[in-house]
Amino acid sequence: MESDIVVSSSATAVYTFTFAVFGVCMLWEMFAPRRTETAGVAWRWGNNFSIGLVSWYLTAVANTLLVLWVADWTDQREIGLMPVLGWGPVAEFLILLASTQLLSYWLHVAFHRIPALWRIHAVHHSDTAVDVSTSYRHHPLEPLLMLPIAAPLVFLLGVSLEAVAAYRLFAVLANVLSHSNARVPEGLERRLRWLLLTPDFHRVHHSSDRRYTNSNYGSLVPWFDYIFGTARHRPYSEHETMELGLEYLRQPRDSRFDHLLTQPLSVPTAGGQEQSQ
Repeated sequence: MESDIVVSSSATAVYTFTFAVFGVCMLWEMFAPRRTETAGVAWRWGNNFSIGLVSWYLTAVANTLLVLWVADWTDQREIGLMPVLGWGPVAEFLILLASTQLLSYWLHVAFHRIPALWRIHAVHHSDTAVDVSTSYRHHPLEPLLMLPIAAPLVFLLGVSLEAVAAYRLFAVLANVLSHSNARVPEGLERRLRWLLLTPDFHRVHHSSDRRYTNSNYGSLVPWFDYIFGTARHRPYSEHETMELGLEYLRQPRDSRFDHLLTQPLSVPTAGGQEQSQ
């Protein structure tokens, strides 16, 4: 019973933190925007947050409860590598982050290179503007496919509940911030992008130019893009005018909620194969 309360309290903290991060990033976008928002912001946000609620539930709620429960279960039984090493929560957090992001990196590459997966992932990339509302704009099938990533690693590593909670908080912050239409001073951005997933670094990934769409695969940190040579940058001034989205699915109706749900059927047959070139 006490264990359930701890897990529930940790999950509630993650949800509360999510809304707080959204609020801060929305204010940042409002007072220091990186790009000028085009007309139809209300339309985009309405549809993005509609499908986003579904993917947010699967990504944030279900996944958070699952990994926290697994962490609590293994923690009580001292199962996994971390209890043997005894390195503490900070080391556990870093090891969990690095291991999940390595796996996430290659899964993200697969979503770009395998046509069937690209059809699903294209829903996220078809947004012709990128801001906080894009954070959870994913087809529901995508988080379902990505859901099993963290839990097995938490089980094998035996990461503590504290480290897993910290990981989930960091995941929320990195995901929302990286999609924000927030301006970071050029000098600071150049330094941060080696360590963190800055909005400029991730925005390159949302460019409609395939050379850039197929780069910057990191979802929370950019480390493995630098290691595997897929990190790309564009001049600071280009971010304000470069075209975002895809070469297709650019009409407002393509971002309507019901169209987003059926959009995998509308992606060109060779879309995924072309994206992998």
